[in-house]
Amino acid sequence: MAACGVEGAQETWMLREPFEDWLAEHTAKGGHDGEPGTVLVWRSADGAAQHAALTLGNGWALHKPSQGWMSPTKVLALQELKYSARAGGRRLHRRHLR
Repeated sequence: MAACGVEGAQETWMLREPFEDWLAEHTAKGGHDGEPGTVLVWRSADGAAQHAALTLGNGWALHKPSQGWMSPTKVLALQELKYSARAGGRRLHRRHLR
């Protein structure tokens, strides 16, 4: 959310409800991995968001591996990010910024 311009998001322990509200208000279903502005959301089997990232275009994406203070924000090759965020039962969903 901080990467998309939400003021104060980088300093907030982000809970699912505010994140889901933001997704509903500022994104639409769909998106393409190769284009900037696609929000990648990994969801558990029950539909709960477990991780999110933002595509930057040209095969790159931005993500923060955890909410811990010691976890830096990273820019990774998109394929590396997808591999690192994989976990049993998770499915990747895409939304694009409006």
